[in-house]
Parts: sequence; C-alpha cells; structure tokens
Amino acid sequence: MIPTSAHGTNPATAVICGLDVVPVDCDEKGNIDVADFKAKVALYNHQIAATMITYPSTFGVFESTVADLCSLIHSVGGLVYMDGANLNA
Repeated sequence: MIPTSAHGTNPATAVICGLDVVPVDCDEKGNIDVADFKAKVALYNHQIAATMITYPSTFGVFESTVADLCSLIHSVGGLVYMDGANLNA
C-alpha cells in the first residue's frame, strides 16, 4: 500500500520487487486519506506486505496520523517503510 503522496520511486521499487501496488488516496490538503487507508487494510488484510510512506510527503505534509497508520499495518503483519527523501532539503 502506497499513498499517492509518496515519492515516485516508492511504487516503482515495489513493482521491481514483484509486489502489487495498492494506491491510497490523499485528501485535498495532501494528507493520507485515513478512511481509504483503513478500507484498503480491511480489504487486503493479511495480504499486505508493507506500506511505503514518504515523510514528509511530496506535498511537504507531516502526517499527523502516521503512528496510527503504522500500528494498523503492523496489526495485519505488514511492515512500514518510511522514505525520508524530502527531509534532505
């Protein structure tokens, strides 16, 4: 699962590794759409290998719900990859 706010290399890397990418929507301010994230976790449940979150996002947003989203992924056995590329500036 990769939010549409993630750095563009995240879905490309997942595909190269042979994974199917499930995009997660963002709201109008660039935040991860928590309802969409939860719905996709419920739908794919234990099929989820990981989520890749660019932090801050490509929109420059520090997700206020990131700890909750990480806990949700961990609850179904998934891993969390945090891409800090946007911190380099």
